[in-house]
Amino acid sequence: MCNGKNPKLDEILKELKNKDENQSAEELLLSKLSDEQTEKLKSIISNDEAVKNFLASDQAQKIIKKLTGKGE
Repeated sequence: MCNGKNPKLDEILKELKNKDENQSAEELLLSKLSDEQTEKLKSIISNDEAVKNFLASDQAQKIIKKLTGKGE
């Protein structure tokens, strides 16, 4: 998922790694999403079970590794 096959996601991840200290990751991410994507993300974030399921997914783990620089 984060290996050049999705350039927009790769761009967002790069920006998250290098974001301004005064801007939250949430603000940066939401500024890059469409209205529909923003609403979907907000609905997931507001549901603890959905957050746990998302964070446990392979895709989320790849994103976390890419953001933290671990496992590269």
